Amino acid sequence: MKFHKFALAVVTIATLVPVVSNASPEKASLKACARAFASTIAAPGAPAPAFKLAYHDASGSILADFYPTEYTFTLEAHDPKSGVAVARALCSTDSHGEVTALSSIPLQTKVATLAAGF
Repeated sequence: MKFHKFALAVVTIATLVPVVSNASPEKASLKACARAFASTIAAPGAPAPAFKLAYHDASGSILADFYPTEYTFTLEAHDPKSGVAVARALCSTDSHGEVTALSSIPLQTKVATLAAGF
């Protein structure tokens, strides 16, 4: 009987770890995509530009952060002085937060949701 209570406690703690630590695989994946995108818009041989990430979390469940998931984000870079969009990309990550695909999107293309701004 004690083993069942112990097992239940371990499962409960394992389920709550992402909540308690405020860990979010979605945010980690987004940051990886933002870094990859910033490096693609840098001049050849120059370091990636500094960026500010503007993202509104739309996740529906805390448990969704616990289970491995693949994410796709639409990223858009803006000129810091004028605010005009200068580049746009679609980025995908695997369940470990590693970037699996990063493809450019023409600026003329309408995009429904933008996840990051520079």
